[in-house]
Amino acid sequence: MRFTSLSLRRRAVLMGTSALLLSAPAAVAQDATVLDPILILGEDGQIHALEGSDEGVGATALDADAIVIRGDGSGDANTALTTLPHVQGDPGDTDDAGANIDDVLDLQPKELSISGGSLTENTFLLNGVDINSVTGTTHPGTSTDLNREDNQPNTYAFYGLHSQTQFVPSSLLEEAEVLDSDVSAEYGGFQGGVVKYELKKPNPEKAEGSVTVNYSSSDLTDYTLATEDGENPNDMIKPSWTKIEYAYDYNQPLSERSALRFGYSRRSAEGTKAKEPQYLEDTVDSDSRSDFYSLAYSHDFLNGDTLTLSGQYTDYDQDWDSNYVRDFHLDVKTQSLSLDAKYEKDWDALSIAGVDLKNAKLTLRAIHQDSTSSNGNPQNEYYNWYGSYRGGFYTDAFDEWCDADETGSESVLCRTGGLGSTDYSDVSNRLEAKFESEIWNGRLSMGAAIEQVEAKRSGSGFTFYSSTTRLSDDDAFDAFICADGDSACIEDEYFSVRIYQEAYDVEIEALAAETYAELEQTWGDFTLRAGLRADYNDVLENLDLAPRLTATWKPNDAFSLSMGANRYYSDSYLAYAIHDAVPRGLNQRRTHDSTTGEVGEWYTNSVLSNYYYTQGDLKTPYTDEISLTAMYRDHWTNGVWRLKGIHRLGKDQFAASEDSTSQNQTLTNDGSSEYTSVSLEYENNWEINSGALDSLGLYVSGVWADRDVSSNTYFLDDEGSLSFISYKGKSYSTAEFSEVTGNLDIPVRATLELRSTWKDERVKLGLGADITAGYNGVIDTDSNETLVHDTYGSQSHDIYEDYKFDTVVSTYLTAKVQIAKLQQGTATLDVKVSNLFNDIGNVTSTDDNPWVQGRSVYLGTTFTW
Repeated sequence: MRFTSLSLRRRAVLMGTSALLLSAPAAVAQDATVLDPILILGEDGQIHALEGSDEGVGATALDADAIVIRGDGSGDANTALTTLPHVQGDPGDTDDAGANIDDVLDLQPKELSISGGSLTENTFLLNGVDINSVTGTTHPGTSTDLNREDNQPNTYAFYGLHSQTQFVPSSLLEEAEVLDSDVSAEYGGFQGGVVKYELKKPNPEKAEGSVTVNYSSSDLTDYTLATEDGENPNDMIKPSWTKIEYAYDYNQPLSERSALRFGYSRRSAEGTKAKEPQYLEDTVDSDSRSDFYSLAYSHDFLNGDTLTLSGQYTDYDQDWDSNYVRDFHLDVKTQSLSLDAKYEKDWDALSIAGVDLKNAKLTLRAIHQDSTSSNGNPQNEYYNWYGSYRGGFYTDAFDEWCDADETGSESVLCRTGGLGSTDYSDVSNRLEAKFESEIWNGRLSMGAAIEQVEAKRSGSGFTFYSSTTRLSDDDAFDAFICADGDSACIEDEYFSVRIYQEAYDVEIEALAAETYAELEQTWGDFTLRAGLRADYNDVLENLDLAPRLTATWKPNDAFSLSMGANRYYSDSYLAYAIHDAVPRGLNQRRTHDSTTGEVGEWYTNSVLSNYYYTQGDLKTPYTDEISLTAMYRDHWTNGVWRLKGIHRLGKDQFAASEDSTSQNQTLTNDGSSEYTSVSLEYENNWEINSGALDSLGLYVSGVWADRDVSSNTYFLDDEGSLSFISYKGKSYSTAEFSEVTGNLDIPVRATLELRSTWKDERVKLGLGADITAGYNGVIDTDSNETLVHDTYGSQSHDIYEDYKFDTVVSTYLTAKVQIAKLQQGTATLDVKVSNLFNDIGNVTSTDDNPWVQGRSVYLGTTFTW
C-alpha cells in the first residue's frame, strides 16, 4: 500500500526538503547585521521590517549564515530557500519515498516551486545575471527520473536537465533574496518567483578568506524499512555512501581602489549499487562531483565610477550505472560558463529635460554565457539477448557475465551495450542598460535589454536491437548461419528487429528584447509603485505587456498594509522549441532461411516519424496575481509580524491538444492553474547578556496553501504510455487525478525556530521544528481493477482510497563552536543533526527502494581569516 497526499503530489515528503534548521544568530559585524529572513538590524541598532527593502513587501532575505544553517547540510543553497512559507521543493517520486544511491549521487540544486509556480518557471539571478537554463527541466522522451530508472531507459531519454545553469554552493554566498509576490517590473521571465543570489564581492580594504570542509556518510545516517508490510523481500541493502564538500574563498586587494576575489567549491559523493541477480558482477561503484568556480575583479575610478568583471563556471559530472543492463553507463554532465562586464556611473544631481534628479545611477552590462548538458554513453549498440527462455531455450554464449537458467524453465535476459551520447548546448549574448534615480517624492527606474541565443541538440546515433529469434527443436538446422562480423547474431539466436538511428543535429536561434519602466511615489501615508514591462521574442512573435502595481498605506512606523496587482509572463518558449523535430530513425527487420538457417539482410519496415511539439500562433502563458500584505511591529515584544495572502490565476498555459500523439504533439494554450495561500510570520531577537547567554531569537511561520492545475500535460513519454487511477469507482488518468486533488502543496505547514548564542558568541546553538498538520489524503491500495476511461477505453487502474494523514513534526539541531582563535584567524566546528528524533512520518517506500532516510548528522569545520 503506497501513501499519496491530498493530491497525487501533496506529500509529507516535502517536509524533509523544507526543513527549517534553526537559524543561529548571524555573527556580529562592524556596521550592520542581517538576521534571517524577516528582520534587518539597521545602523541605529533597531530592528526594521522588510517593508524598507528596495524590493518591497514581497521580498525575503537570508544572509550567509542563514543560508548555510537553513540548508540540509548538502551545501546546496536552494535547500535553504525551502524553509520559506511560499517556497516548496520538488517532492520527487511521491509514490516511492525510499532512498537509493542515485538519490545520494544527485548533487544538482533542489528544484523549487514558488507561490504555486511550476519547477521551471522561476528566474534565478547570480550577481544580477540570469542563470536560467534554455532547455528547462523536462525532456519529452524521459518518463522516469534517473534515480528511479530500474528498467531499460527509453531510447530517446535524456537525464539531468535542470532549470539553472550555475549550481551555486552555499559556502560562497554573501546573501540570497526570494521575491514571491509583488515583484518589480525590472524582473521578467517567470510565473513562480525570483531568486537573487549574491556571491561574496571583491574588497579593496583588506585581504581575507576562508576554508570550509564538510563531511557526511551513511555511517552517520539512520535508515528505516518503510515498506507497507515492514519487509524487505528483495534483500535490498542499505545505501552505502560518503559525501565531502570543501570550499576555498580568497579576496586580495590590488590597490586602494581595486581587488580580486576567487572562490572554488567541490561537492562530491560516492556509493555502491547492486546489480540484477543474473549479472556476475553483483555491485557497481559510482561517484559524482559538482565543481563551482568564481573569479571577480572590481575597480573604483577616481570619479566614482565602478567597473566589475566576473566569471562563474559550473562543472557537474554524475555517474549512473544501470542495475538492469550489464554495462550501461552514463556520464550525466553540465558545464556552464558565465562572463559578465558591468560599468556603473553615479550622479549626485542630474537634470534631464528640465526634470531634476538626485542620486542617479546608470548601469551598463554585457553578458556572455555558454552551457552544455550531456549524457555520455561510450557504446551505441544495445542488445536484449535471451540467456534462457521459458520453454526450454538456453545458451552458454553469455556465461562469462550472465547467469541464465540452464533448465530453460525461466526467462533470463542478458542485456548489454548502450544508446550513444546526446547533448544540448546553447550560447547567449546579452546587452543591458538600467537607469535609476530619486525623482519628486520617490524613485524612478527604467531599463532595456537585447539577447541573442543559439541552441542545439545533437546525438551520436545508436542501434537498438530489441527482439530475437531463438533456435528451437523444431528447426530443420542445427545452428543459425551469421554473416561475418554480425555482432547481433550467434548460433543460438539472432536479432530480428532493431531501431537504427543516425547521428543528428537540431539547431534553433532566437532574438529577444525587453524594456521596463517603474515609478514609485509617496504622498503622506500612501506609497504607489507602478510599473510596466514589455517583452518580445521572435519565436512566439508576441509582444507581452505586464503591468505591475503595489499600493502601500503606512500610518506609522509600526504598521503598513500593501495591496498588489501584477502580471507575470513565462519565457520558457525555447525549452519547447529545442525539442522540436527530433528524429526517430528506422524500424528494421530481417528473417532467416527456414531450411538452412542462414540469416538474411536487414530491411526497413517503417520510417519512424520525427517528434514535433510546437506550432505557430501561440500566446505567451501568463499568471495574474492579487496580494495583500500587512507588516506590524507589536509594542509588547517589539517583534515583527508579516501576514500575507496571495491569489494567482495561470492563463494560456501550454498544453497538448486532445488529438496529440507521442510523435506529433500539437501545442495549445488550453492549460490553466490556480494558487491561493495565506501565511503568517513572526521574528524577534533579544539581547540577554546574562551569565553565559548572550542572545535569544525566535522565528515562527505558518502557511495554508492550495494549488490546482489543469489536467492538460505537454510532454508524453517516449512510448506515449499512460497510467490510470480508480477513485470511488471513477476512472482518471494520473494527470486528471492531479487536477481533481491538486498538487505540489500541503494544506497547512508551520515552522518553529529557537536560536541562541553563548559565551561572547563563541557558541551558537539552535533548535527547530518543521510541522505538517494532519490532513485528508488518498493512498494507493496496491490493488487493481479494470475500468473504462472516457477517452482511452478499457484500462487497468490502480485503486486509491481516502486516508487521514497524521500530524508530523521533524526536529532539527544545529551547533557552531569556536575551537580556536589564532592571530591569523578563527576555526569553528560545525555540527548539524537533521530529523533529530528519527521520525519518518507518513511516508512509505516500495520493495525496490525500501530504505527511508531518517536522522542524519553532518560534521564540518571552517577556518576564517
